[in-house]
Amino acid sequence: MNEKALFIPLRAEWFGKIESGEKNTEYRAYGPRWNEKSCRVGRAVTLSRGYGKAHRLSRTISSFVVLDWADAPPEARRIYPDAAFIAAIGLNEAEPK
Repeated sequence: MNEKALFIPLRAEWFGKIESGEKNTEYRAYGPRWNEKSCRVGRAVTLSRGYGKAHRLSRTISSFVVLDWADAPPEARRIYPDAAFIAAIGLNEAEPK
């Protein structure tokens, strides 16, 4: 299967935390774009600082959990105040090709 990598644009703050290894889970509002089908475990991910091509990281989805909004971290609740559910997308370093 030659599936295209999932593209996840990030603010500089969150990109830096993933790049340094401080953060290994990305949170998004659960829905048509961020769900079990699009975020399947094992899928390649391209993380980007913004939408430019200068700062990119490759990762692989290691886990996918749907959280009730109240159970999500405060930062995710602040970013997605109207979401009923939050997708917690676990990320691993990408395997070398």
